[in-house]
Amino acid sequence: MQLPMTTRLVIRRGIILFLGLIGAGAVGLVIYGLLLASSLSLPKSDEHPPLLIYGAPFLFQPGTSVSESGLIGRLHRLGYRLVPPPIKNPGEYLATDDTIEIYLHPQEENHAPARMVTLVLAQGVVTEVRSGPDGLAESLVSLEPPLISGMRAGSRQMREWIPLSRMPSSVIDTVLAVEDRRFFSHVGIDPIAIGRALWANVTRGGVVQGGSTITQQLAKNLFYSPQRTMGRKLKESVAALVLEMKYRKEEILESYLNEIYLGQAGSVAIYGVGEAAHRYFGKSLDELAIEEVALLAGMIKGPNSYAPTKNVEHATHRRDVVLRRLREDGTLTEEGWKLAVNRPVQVTLSQDVLTDAPYFIDYLLRQVEEGTGLGIPEGAKIYSTLDPMVQELATESLQNGLAKLEAAYPELKEGDRPLQGAAVVLAAKTGHVLAMVGGRDYRASQFNRAVQARRQAGSLVKPFVYLAAFEAGREQGTTGHTLATLLLDEPVTFESGVGPWSPQNYDRQFHGQVSLRSALEHSYNVPAVRVAHQIGLPTLRNTLRSFGFQGPLAENLSIALGSSSVALLDITSAYGGLANGGVLTRPLALYKLVGESGDQLWSLLPDRHQAVSPQAAYLVTSLLKGVVDRGTGAKARAFGVLGPVAGKTGTTDGYRDAWFVGYTPELAIGVWVGFDDERPIKLTGSQAALPIWSELARRLISQDTPDFEMPSGMVQREIDPKTGQLATSQCPEKTPEVFIAGTEPTVYCEIHGGGLWERLKQTFGFS
Repeated sequence: MQLPMTTRLVIRRGIILFLGLIGAGAVGLVIYGLLLASSLSLPKSDEHPPLLIYGAPFLFQPGTSVSESGLIGRLHRLGYRLVPPPIKNPGEYLATDDTIEIYLHPQEENHAPARMVTLVLAQGVVTEVRSGPDGLAESLVSLEPPLISGMRAGSRQMREWIPLSRMPSSVIDTVLAVEDRRFFSHVGIDPIAIGRALWANVTRGGVVQGGSTITQQLAKNLFYSPQRTMGRKLKESVAALVLEMKYRKEEILESYLNEIYLGQAGSVAIYGVGEAAHRYFGKSLDELAIEEVALLAGMIKGPNSYAPTKNVEHATHRRDVVLRRLREDGTLTEEGWKLAVNRPVQVTLSQDVLTDAPYFIDYLLRQVEEGTGLGIPEGAKIYSTLDPMVQELATESLQNGLAKLEAAYPELKEGDRPLQGAAVVLAAKTGHVLAMVGGRDYRASQFNRAVQARRQAGSLVKPFVYLAAFEAGREQGTTGHTLATLLLDEPVTFESGVGPWSPQNYDRQFHGQVSLRSALEHSYNVPAVRVAHQIGLPTLRNTLRSFGFQGPLAENLSIALGSSSVALLDITSAYGGLANGGVLTRPLALYKLVGESGDQLWSLLPDRHQAVSPQAAYLVTSLLKGVVDRGTGAKARAFGVLGPVAGKTGTTDGYRDAWFVGYTPELAIGVWVGFDDERPIKLTGSQAALPIWSELARRLISQDTPDFEMPSGMVQREIDPKTGQLATSQCPEKTPEVFIAGTEPTVYCEIHGGGLWERLKQTFGFS
């Protein structure tokens, strides 16, 4: 039957239109391909070198405890291997009860060659450091700084470029067997693989197999977004054809093996089989066993699904699929296959250890960029102050502590936003930032609560109220404030500028006449406000400014109770100034910035000044030691914190913020807990922040840490705590106290009476 003329015309026009569209599309693709040919290029090993960020080197020195310093863990983190004697190569070490011998890697940053170092031990403590074949005693020997992160094109990633000629054949063969068997015979697109994938997907009712070649995968990874659309797939195919025309197969394969994404180490992306071998197994490529090679090749299909640090069961299953493919291809013998599949999946480091310090890195880069006023050049190296071991402990302590709080107080898990926290560890003398944790999960929130969040400090300000009083008391002599001064804890009303204000204590009780020491140890509010009123707001504000309190400060006496806002890093730094004898050193995250050629581009000079006298700072330290031993911070001892420790709890009005900041002569540690939306957590600093602080401090502070050194210009006297006067033999209680020379009391106790000896001393002027 012949179709009507009009119908035939419609069909003919439709065919012509269809062919025209196909022709136009083909022309468009040709033009697109020509444009790509002039612009697409494969990355090379020397293009866009990454910015590398290193942590602080670990110094070998007498007195170092092997266990407490985590020395063996530090060696493993740097890739050192325990070997039987004798040690032959850099990167090896040998440990006995009496010595640890380490063949150090060469240290480019110090222009130091590879060399042998021997640590002489006595009961697990380093007594001597010897270097070289002659065993000469050394004072400045360190491990090389650990690599903690890398930046390329604005994102955090680590890449170690390995030429194809250095790739083991087992790696090449395994990747080709899994990803693209016909790589060396197709032109960038493999119709056979596409047909096979289509058939598998149709027969199994879903997308179970892909038909992309290695060249297509490389084009997608380098030039296009991962979004799955027909348009992207078409562009990817054209780009693959262009790459095949411009480059040899070997060049394409080399780029693929070095550019393929293979999972995350914290916030750092891992690219390339070489870096993945190092990150997951602590080995170079040529050291990998066949089951480890199979695991890496299997991860290409889904790096975050099959990463051994995420799910060992899934990783094992995927690895075994690859091993079975190798057996079917004849690459692996039956015996070799049985041995490989029966070996458990093992990684060198857990996911926690593999994480970097993302909040610290953000802070560091901002400090470098603000300091230089310029962008950071490609290929540069940043040597930072971070101690990876301390960072790991800080992260773990905060994560575990917040989880325990939520388990103990289920109401903390209510609402959309989770309970948050932050932790900072500083070297008290240098201000070096050893660790910084700005929140629970960097992937969920990049807001750094250790630096960017400014919250009311609460009772953390009280020590600085008394510090200002002590410093002012130097000129007032015996009439000024001392540790023995008696303060009134009774109702009082002040004019605040907006009406009368009557401060209250936390327990809503008044305690009569109390010593200044007792007032701070129990964190009474009323005595602190009275002292602030006596010394005057300008004096207090100047003291706070000198200790690095930034931002607006309250214009009324509420400033004494921490009504002004402060960042955790700043308040921890201020307490570090107390630990350092009144010398405040601004926090430092950077040692130096070095260019690709090795030239030093910039370093940050320490910003330090004498904020108060060493004597006044020591008095506050003495008070804060009492807080930890007897006062609101006494739980720290119950939690196992040993050694000389001074610290203070902080709880803000309405229980919105919980703090604890404490220090030793060497370290200052700060912890904050709260909600981002500032809703109450209904817990005090002692309940919420102190347990987290204690867990971290217990693991960082040795019981053998030397005590705080008393500066010159101090005297010690026995005091009657009831009167604040010099104790006599008749006093039922005697408390030793320290004073700035010239401010100590001169009158003996007038309540309990003096003995004959005391009266004679007073009569003849003997002290």
